[in-house]
Amino acid sequence: MSTSVAVLPGIFSGSRTTRRLRQLLHESGHTVTANLADADIVIAHSAGCLDARTAAPGQIVVLVNPPYWPGRTIRERVHNRMHSNLLFYRRGISFGQWAVRNLWGIWYALSQPRRNRFITRHMAAFNLPEFMYGRRRVIIVRNELDDWLTPELDGIGGENPDCAVTIIRLPGDHDDFNYNPGRYVDLLQSIHEQ
Repeated sequence: MSTSVAVLPGIFSGSRTTRRLRQLLHESGHTVTANLADADIVIAHSAGCLDARTAAPGQIVVLVNPPYWPGRTIRERVHNRMHSNLLFYRRGISFGQWAVRNLWGIWYALSQPRRNRFITRHMAAFNLPEFMYGRRRVIIVRNELDDWLTPELDGIGGENPDCAVTIIRLPGDHDDFNYNPGRYVDLLQSIHEQ
C-alpha cells in the first residue's frame, strides 16, 4: 500500500531544494502530494513546521529541526546558523552542493516575500509542546549540529498523553534535510512499516 507524503520545506527552501527528497520518496513507493489534506504523513523542515499546524489530528507529522529553543532568541539562532553554514566543508558537503543550496536559498528569499514575512513574524511563537495537543503521532527529528531546535527534548510532549511522541537524533546540521534526503526517506520507510 502506498503512503502519501506532503513535504513542507523551510523558509528559504522550496520545490528545488527538496527535489531529490521527493524523487527518492517516489522511487521508494510513496506518493508525494502537494495537498496537505491528502497526506498520510506530513514531513516539515524548520520553518515549514509552522505550516504543519494545519495538519489533521490523525496524520502522522514528522518535524525536522522545528524552530523551538526556549531561552534562545531568533537573533542568536540566526547568528549561529550563519556561522555554522560557513563550516559546510567539515560535514563532507562539497563547495558546489553548498553554493547551489545557498543560491536557491537566495532565490526563495526573493521570490516568496509574503511567506517569508509570515514566517519571520510567527517563528518565535512556535510552541512545540502546544503543537502536539490533539495529535495522534508526532516524530521530532533533531540533527546533532542544529542551531534551531533545543537539544533538551526529554519529556517533551509528556503533557499530552494522547499523542505518541518519538524523538530521533541524526547526524548533520540544520540543512542535512536538503543535503542528505536519503536519511529522511529511510525514516519515513520505517514509520510506514510500523
